[in-house]
Amino acid sequence: MIQDEKEYLDFSRVPQSKGIPSYLPAIALAGVLAIFVMGGLSAFLSGWGHSWPSTHTLRVDLGNLPK
Repeated sequence: MIQDEKEYLDFSRVPQSKGIPSYLPAIALAGVLAIFVMGGLSAFLSGWGHSWPSTHTLRVDLGNLPK
């Protein structure tokens, strides 16, 4: 049996949502922007450190590579 008024659950009305926080769209936009920045960096820096064309790669001495 319920003794105290604070323990009583009121199901007569539906609680109202406060909505999404005002900073959440800014965080989501920053996250999407970070994804595209990282994708762009991956695409533009993918050729760094590679020896190409084959006229240069055939001159790389593979015998002196550290093990």
